[in-house]
Amino acid sequence: MKLIFSKLTLFLGLAMSLLPSAQALIIYNGATGHTTDPGGELPWDNVGSTGVYLGAYNTGYWIITANHVGSSGITLDGTTYTSVGGSAEQIGFTDLLLYRIDVSGGAPTLSDLTISNLAPNFGQPVKMIGDGSGMKTWGNNNVDSYGTYPLVNDGPTTQGLFTTYSSINGEAQAESGDSGGGLFYEYASGQWLLSGILSGVGTTELGTQFTASVNIAAYYSDISLIVGTQLSAVPEPATWAALLGGMALIATLIVRRRRLSS
Repeated sequence: MKLIFSKLTLFLGLAMSLLPSAQALIIYNGATGHTTDPGGELPWDNVGSTGVYLGAYNTGYWIITANHVGSSGITLDGTTYTSVGGSAEQIGFTDLLLYRIDVSGGAPTLSDLTISNLAPNFGQPVKMIGDGSGMKTWGNNNVDSYGTYPLVNDGPTTQGLFTTYSSINGEAQAESGDSGGGLFYEYASGQWLLSGILSGVGTTELGTQFTASVNIAAYYSDISLIVGTQLSAVPEPATWAALLGGMALIATLIVRRRRLSS
């Protein structure tokens, strides 16, 4: 389904007055059971107060967030880190920002994230984690659509993926304060890929609420360039086809060899 926007607002700044007073993900039928780590290897602790901890590389310890959130610092798993001055890098004119944190007082002990260089399929189940005003919450949803969205009317656009909110138990809609949170999909059992950064909310012309997240796959190369290394990612479909084809060929050769030697 293609989303037709009637309104899109950023989570912070002047837009806050347009949003309801709730300050965390809205979970259909309530947030009970959605404010602690759900397990299953979901990178719960990597999502902080204002962004997502990407990982430690030769160039430093990196945070990825929505550009309109800024680079003032982040609290991760109860520890607050300030940003390294001059390290903030916006990707083009999009709502995506990376910056390094100061770890002189101790570095995070979190794992590096695997990011998605392939956009999730339509209908792909995803998990959203937002930390609006210190109330970190997770919820479920599905990828509904892809497209671009502007940060301001007639302004530069960001490549986004969109999830819509409906009356399904546990389904999530982002809210004020959730900007910079993460959207993840499970590529394989226990292997979660960072696929989106929560960026804005809006309504369709039919009145359906939706969340706009920056589509990480669209900016994979830019992110890798900024942090100075090729980030962990899933193989391209062609690579998987080649690998599977190679495995099939090897299996065929083994069978033939066994038959010839029997």
